[in-house]
Amino acid sequence: MPETPASVGPSVGPDGGLTVGIVGLGRLGSALESVCRADGTRISLTASRRGGWSAEAVPDVLVDASAPEAHADVLDYCATHRVPLVACVSNLADTQWKALEELADVVPVVRATNLSFAHYLQVRIAEFTAALTTGRFGPATTVRERHPLGKAHRPSATALALADTWAGASGRAVADIADERAGLPVSEHELTHTWDGESLHVRHHVGSWTVPARGALVAARWARAAPPGLVTMRSVYDDLTARTVHDDLTARSTA
Repeated sequence: MPETPASVGPSVGPDGGLTVGIVGLGRLGSALESVCRADGTRISLTASRRGGWSAEAVPDVLVDASAPEAHADVLDYCATHRVPLVACVSNLADTQWKALEELADVVPVVRATNLSFAHYLQVRIAEFTAALTTGRFGPATTVRERHPLGKAHRPSATALALADTWAGASGRAVADIADERAGLPVSEHELTHTWDGESLHVRHHVGSWTVPARGALVAARWARAAPPGLVTMRSVYDDLTARTVHDDLTARSTA
């Protein structure tokens, strides 16, 4: 980890915009680099297994797209420099999740199991469906996820979260979680509800790493101004969509 002087505060780009640090330069981290360059967001810190940590200045927000092995360094950096964290690593050990909760006592932490806005809508649809399919209208519900070969974590964190969402909203566990390793990047997650003679499929497909990278940047912008605490992407999108609806209603009322 770089020895950045504690006296150096969060760096502000030339236009007064957000600066980010990216830990992990794999598929998600590299896509985030490209997204930041495309919209003019300054990257003031990078870290990778091969290149080590390199920091020009303390970023406003750190995005961890690395692996569990880097977790201790990421948490130490954020705690030392009071930097908000967008945590995108899902296959952490229980002790590492606990450490993430402890970090949230001092800085904002976004636990980003899935960064996509369309996945957020998929979750909201699941909750809406659960409220309407009670009693004799209750379906058999299953979750299916697909990732390319090489995805080691199975079932995926998103599939497990979808199953938990359904169980929490409906009071009924899913009948099955199917995981498949085949096909092209990036992923598919599908919630299927089956009745006698009919079924409803709510499928979310992501075909580019640019999609989660944009979500990570959305989370970073949100976390920059947030108070300390541990939240999920659900909380981020709940807040942002509520603000958008409020602004739209205000604009209509004053038009």
